[in-house]
Amino acid sequence: MQKDSIVARYRVQVDRSDSVALARAMAVELTVEVPDALITRYPGIESDVVADVLDVVEVESGIHQVTLALAADLAGEDLNRLLNLLLGNCSMMPGVRLVDLHLPDQLLSRFKGPRHGIAGVRELTAIADRPLVATVLKPRGAPVQDLVRVCREFATAGGDLIKDDHNLIDDDLESFRDRVVRCAQAIRESQGDRHVIYLVNLIAPSQQLDARLEIALEAGADGALLAPWVIGLDRVRELTGRWPGVYLGHPSMSGVLTGGASSGIDAHIVHGTLARLAGLDGSVFVNSGGRFPVTRTEGRSIAAALRQPLANLKPAWAVPAGGMRPERLPEMIEDFGRDTMMLMGGALLTAKEGIEACTREIVQQLEERFETAREM
Repeated sequence: MQKDSIVARYRVQVDRSDSVALARAMAVELTVEVPDALITRYPGIESDVVADVLDVVEVESGIHQVTLALAADLAGEDLNRLLNLLLGNCSMMPGVRLVDLHLPDQLLSRFKGPRHGIAGVRELTAIADRPLVATVLKPRGAPVQDLVRVCREFATAGGDLIKDDHNLIDDDLESFRDRVVRCAQAIRESQGDRHVIYLVNLIAPSQQLDARLEIALEAGADGALLAPWVIGLDRVRELTGRWPGVYLGHPSMSGVLTGGASSGIDAHIVHGTLARLAGLDGSVFVNSGGRFPVTRTEGRSIAAALRQPLANLKPAWAVPAGGMRPERLPEMIEDFGRDTMMLMGGALLTAKEGIEACTREIVQQLEERFETAREM
């Protein structure tokens, strides 16, 4: 194994008799994709380019853990090459799933990571020691004045962050400008002496992404909601690095990677490690108890990956979502702790007591819970 290698661990479905051969095939497929006869023709390819098979361990009948070491230089300084290196053609091999990943500091130093992270967002909101309360502007098709009303009521009630829904997509730049200006103005007029963060949805034609982000920032928005697996993971890295702001990742389309039990990539890598490399200050992910069939363990693993030490990259916010309701706050606090955005969308927007009263109740519940924690 070369010094400062990427160490990637895979869970593979393969018979014991074929496991070593499959591991070698993966090592070649991910790096050079040629027959051994061509590898030996060129000095240095076997030692410097082809991945090393570190071990092959049977974890249960028909299931093996394959660990590969890949030269960090092969990943370059972008996420396109890194993704291709980590799974690439092996994504088309049945029963191969990337389940763990160690990136050397040499590689991590090439990425800026989150601009604000947990501490920076806390500084913007002046909320020091409780989870943030967040909501969503939706649905698409609602009159802009209704979205403006949501902004006013949520900000007036003490909410901390408002993001566009990922389906709230304006057809042209002028419609986008009009809506964002009106929403941002409503938030700023209603926030009092606080700062409520507003993030616009940035799903649009690729050639318009920079223009829309510039319009939003000039209008008073704080940043954007970015869907890495729709607009491209490295495009997200480019945007977050170019435009100062706060950025959350949205999981749309990520199920193609994480949804299969025997193929793809584990969720903590997708929504945790890769999200931070792309410069996201937080990652929205579907949580248990909502509309999607995921476990509490999976959610906890994502939160851990968002916060664990990763060279000089700042830790990022966990944003459990997918149909969360106020009555689930105790469980969410238990699973994710204080450095969490409690994102309430449809449940808040349709609350019988109204948006403002429901928001106040959530804020009060969190303040009392974490005031008690400080006293203890």
